[in-house]
Amino acid sequence: MAILTVIATLRAKPGKEAELKDHLTTLVGYTRTEAGCISYDLNQQQDDPTTFVMVEYWTGRSALDQHFQMPYMQEFAAAAPALLADAVDMRLLDMLSTPNR
Repeated sequence: MAILTVIATLRAKPGKEAELKDHLTTLVGYTRTEAGCISYDLNQQQDDPTTFVMVEYWTGRSALDQHFQMPYMQEFAAAAPALLADAVDMRLLDMLSTPNR
C-alpha cells in the first residue's frame, strides 16, 4: 500500500494569523503521536504570513480518517470558521517514490 501524502493549505482571516498558528502548532504535537502518522509538519508561506501549509504523511486513508475523528481535530473544526478566510484546500496524493528516511 502506498503512503498517503496530504498537502493542506489554510489561509487565516486578517488579524487571525497568530491564533491560527497557535491552533495548528498544538495539532502538530498531538498528531505526531498517532499510530498512523508518519510525519506531520506545519509551514508558513514566506511571502504571505496568512497562509499555512501542512505537509503530512500517513500509513493510509484509514489512518487519516481516524485522525479527523480525534477530539483535538473536532475542536479545531469547531474553531476553524472564526479563523479561516476560506475552506481548507486539501490534496490527497499517493507517494510513488521511496520515503527518504
